[in-house]
Amino acid sequence: MQRKIFIETKVIFITSMVKRMLTIGLLLSAISEVQASDTLRTSLEDIISKSLLNSKQIETSYLQIEESKLAVQQQRMELLPEISLRGSASYATNMPVYDHGLFNKPSQHDVIHYLYDTGVDFYLNLYNGHKDMMKIESRKLEQVLASIAWANDKAGIKLDVCNLFLDLERSYMDKTLIESDIIDQKAQLKEIKNLYTSGALLHSDVLRMELELSKRELLLVQIDHDIQAFNQRLNFIIGGDATIVPVPHDFIVKVDSYDESWAFAKHHAFVLQQSEQEVKIKQLAIKQSKANYLPELGLAGNFTFANPQIFLYPYNDSWYNLGIVGLKLKIPISAVYSNKNLVRIAKVAVDREEVKHHLEEEHMQHQLLQAHLDYKLACVQRDVCLKNVGLAKENARIIKNRYFKSSALVTDLLDADMEHLKTLFELETAKIAIQKHYYFIEFLKGTI
Repeated sequence: MQRKIFIETKVIFITSMVKRMLTIGLLLSAISEVQASDTLRTSLEDIISKSLLNSKQIETSYLQIEESKLAVQQQRMELLPEISLRGSASYATNMPVYDHGLFNKPSQHDVIHYLYDTGVDFYLNLYNGHKDMMKIESRKLEQVLASIAWANDKAGIKLDVCNLFLDLERSYMDKTLIESDIIDQKAQLKEIKNLYTSGALLHSDVLRMELELSKRELLLVQIDHDIQAFNQRLNFIIGGDATIVPVPHDFIVKVDSYDESWAFAKHHAFVLQQSEQEVKIKQLAIKQSKANYLPELGLAGNFTFANPQIFLYPYNDSWYNLGIVGLKLKIPISAVYSNKNLVRIAKVAVDREEVKHHLEEEHMQHQLLQAHLDYKLACVQRDVCLKNVGLAKENARIIKNRYFKSSALVTDLLDADMEHLKTLFELETAKIAIQKHYYFIEFLKGTI
């Protein structure tokens, strides 16, 4: 009887446990699905595409291009003739005439009191020193400048996204390394505790190992914080809210030599393109200022429908219409002295802009050379780090064997483990640095 009750109780207990396990399993499954839906595994190219679509800076630059296009069209409209309608209605009082002196009573001269005037005015510029054409050319140069600024903003966004994405990728690599190291350290701590229990090791060794393990766990917390920070910045750029997980990719590229890069950047770097356009705009300003010396010739005309007729004598109070057409010439004589300094100012502005352009070239050369040197240094560091990882791993293995044979101190063991972990971090950092320097070189060249 007691055995039967025991068996029934055991069955009920097992059934209850199964239900609990199923419930926990369903909850964990639901949580994992939610987490998976909030995780975005993506490549660098996808992040760049989304950032370009979401960037307000690029949208602003694009609208600037549209504005400059409309400015060119508007300037072309200035070539069309000016046509205007006019109209007026007036009342005139009687006109006293002091024919016997100011202090005598004047005689009143009757006038036509109601005056009406309507008409059309017309003017077409025939020649003004090509000022209008030069204004159009200036607007076109501004449009090109806006297009270069738009391309430069796109390149800047790409570079920022590349750096953030690579920082995030490095953080995930660091997290993988530290998690693997924590597992190894916990296993090693378990061995040390067993030896301590058997009296083969001191309690201080256990405490030192626990302290080092705690430091690694704190480092893992810091890495998780960095991952969240990089995710937040990337999500702000792309307009998302998911946890971004970089997709691993092979980085195999060929970097041109410095001379080849400079020869290309000299004609394609965005900064130098902008500077060249600024020089052209200033050079055009010289021609515009010199055009102030030239005469202006235009075709002018008007058509008038008015009352009274006071254009020709004898006057009368009848309606009349009159059309006049002819050439209008203006010779700016005062420009000989008033425009002289404007030409000088324009020439000085060109000289200043050319010096600025040469300065930009020197700065670009320095940046490009430094970027190439940094890239080469990062490649050397990667090769050295690869060698150091092997050495540190072998050293850690030897020290560990010596420690468990009581021929090495716990500090030697901890230093060897930390040195191995450090070399792994340095290797990942060097790999990421190579990619960063490569993208910066491409940015300077204008090909990112």
